[in-house]
Amino acid sequence: MQVLKESVRNAIVESAILEFFEYGFQNANMRRIADRANITVGNIYRYYKNKETLFKEILLPAERAIDDLERFDRDLNITSIKTIDDVNQIVTYVMSVLKPYTREIYIMTLDSSGSHYLKIKNQIEAMIINKVNSYYPKKFDRYFLKVVSASYVKAVFTIFRDNINNIRRIQEMITQITVFYFRDMDQRLFQY
Repeated sequence: MQVLKESVRNAIVESAILEFFEYGFQNANMRRIADRANITVGNIYRYYKNKETLFKEILLPAERAIDDLERFDRDLNITSIKTIDDVNQIVTYVMSVLKPYTREIYIMTLDSSGSHYLKIKNQIEAMIINKVNSYYPKKFDRYFLKVVSASYVKAVFTIFRDNINNIRRIQEMITQITVFYFRDMDQRLFQY
């Protein structure tokens, strides 16, 4: 019986994160993952049954972090987004949860076509819709919020992708984009 080494497993995981980040789930290649990890493809299969199993393992901690985001309003007692302090509290909280998993969350939300993780993007968008509805009850059409939410999520994860090694820049840009999208949104839209 051969012993599985934690160092080899870690090399596979790190290589897979880079591969999925660069190519997405569908275009990721186990040979390139093996090459990045300096092992054979066959060695990967000693650790992981297939690409899907590897994908699930690298994204599981990020999935748990996203689940934790749903409780931020309870932790922060935010009831609307009126001031920069409200925005800063939200962004600081979100960054503290997501920071360890920036690549994985990007992969999960924007490069997971062909996997079950596409639901995570939908989960985040639904969370945003529900938060805005709770801040401004019956103020906005749900479809309008769906479009705004999808656009916001795309913008946030574009920021993550383009600034992956600059957490300060990510936080600054997410603060700005959050202010742009949500601060006093009930006051900014024309009434019909």
